[in-house]
Amino acid sequence: MKYIIIPDFILEHEKLNPTAKLLMGVVNSLSYKDNVCFASNEFFSKRLKVSKRTITATISMLKKQNLIKIEVINHLRTIYLNYEQEHYSSIPIVESC
Repeated sequence: MKYIIIPDFILEHEKLNPTAKLLMGVVNSLSYKDNVCFASNEFFSKRLKVSKRTITATISMLKKQNLIKIEVINHLRTIYLNYEQEHYSSIPIVESC
């Protein structure tokens, strides 16, 4: 089973639109072990079924909110999560169904 994890503080972030929240979930799932993601805008575009232009704008938004850092070396982009995974692991999950 494939799934993504969107941290609670990302879901509740008032300055992020739904696409940004989903993109953070995808980046989070691809970089779960080492906080590093190498996926391309084309990959994200196909995965989320939005345009590459939307992905580019969304990545800029996430950088502006200081949630990710981007590094480009030899034409290879690396996306780093800019928050501690422990930051959201201690948030209690309340189930009320």
